[in-house]
Amino acid sequence: MKPISDGSRILYLDAVSGIAGDMTLAALIHAGADLNAVRDAVRLVTGDQVVIESLDHKSGSLVGLRMDVRAKGHDHHHHDHDRNAGSIIESIRAAGLSERTMRRAVAVFSVLAEAEGHVHGVGADKVHFHEVGALDSIADIVGIAAALDDLDIAEIHASALPMGAGFVRTQHGIMPLPAPATLEVLKGYPVHGIDVEGEFVTPTGAAVCAALAVEPGRMPSMLIDSIGYGFGSREWPDHRPNCVRAVVGRPDEAKAIPEYEIAANIDDMTPDDVSRLMDALYEAGALDAWVTPIQMKKGRPAWCVSAIASSRDRGRIQAAFFDESTTIGIRIFALERVKLKYRIDTVATSLGEVRVKRAFRDGREVNMSIESDDLRRIAAERGLSLKRARATVLREIPDRTTT
Repeated sequence: MKPISDGSRILYLDAVSGIAGDMTLAALIHAGADLNAVRDAVRLVTGDQVVIESLDHKSGSLVGLRMDVRAKGHDHHHHDHDRNAGSIIESIRAAGLSERTMRRAVAVFSVLAEAEGHVHGVGADKVHFHEVGALDSIADIVGIAAALDDLDIAEIHASALPMGAGFVRTQHGIMPLPAPATLEVLKGYPVHGIDVEGEFVTPTGAAVCAALAVEPGRMPSMLIDSIGYGFGSREWPDHRPNCVRAVVGRPDEAKAIPEYEIAANIDDMTPDDVSRLMDALYEAGALDAWVTPIQMKKGRPAWCVSAIASSRDRGRIQAAFFDESTTIGIRIFALERVKLKYRIDTVATSLGEVRVKRAFRDGREVNMSIESDDLRRIAAERGLSLKRARATVLREIPDRTTT
């Protein structure tokens, strides 16, 4: 599979009063994500089983949205069917979502399933979600992934998360807060306690942060484009606004980002097994991954499998190497990446609309590329070779040499 494309924007999720899946989705839509794109993505996975509506909401002087996500024809107090996490993840993979939406949704659901499995003593793929809960979770998680794609988010950051106290009633009985699955998801993630009773962070909200946030903590440097507020239905006794804030922006400068290259030499796996390893590396958060044919001692042909990891995902990617390959050792190299500022323009040409990525250095354009999927689409629609379609589009793209 291909890696998640970079996109051009940054998202900061500010957990003003914790975070939940529906609140995050509402914040992204309020920040500019297309609700119809979210509905279309969820429909690919669930069929016509879920209703998704956004409702205007005001809390004090803050205005935003609240989501109404519900399963059609189901009473939330009666759960007749179960779906296991393995089948849900496979249905997300097979749904025909965009690559970026699919990978993010699978990453979040995998983190959630692993945590639930650990808490309840079963394998992650065997974790059962009651039918209504499964549909709600799919709608929230796939909807969030689709909204991120629609907003063209390349990099996600999130604040430390507030942990309330007390108890919550679940399908497994009364549980202490924070819920055990939430704490399991947030191993290694910064949290802080607050002196208010209630569930401020749900397992789904925690999984979004744990699976997707590259650098938990403060707001990153950015040029802000839009801000969205997503509200929950509860009101807190200390009158704090029950919302998540989504801040969307663009990088304000090229800066060195610490990363790691993790590699292993493998001489006893089939091509199919290596392909599955590549999938696992991307699902674990690899920024890029590749396979190089090599020759080892005694003339044995082999593969060198390499992946680029952020500091946040390094542990998960190391685990993927050991879980999904036969290697007994890996090599880790510390590196830095410097990214140019870039943006994606939609350009009208005689062959149709195409997206164009423009990269800038010191305010001047230094690279320009046409989105390959768009180029293949218009070539197929017009019965042209890819070479001829590219030449036509390049002639018609307006010159924009500065930001």
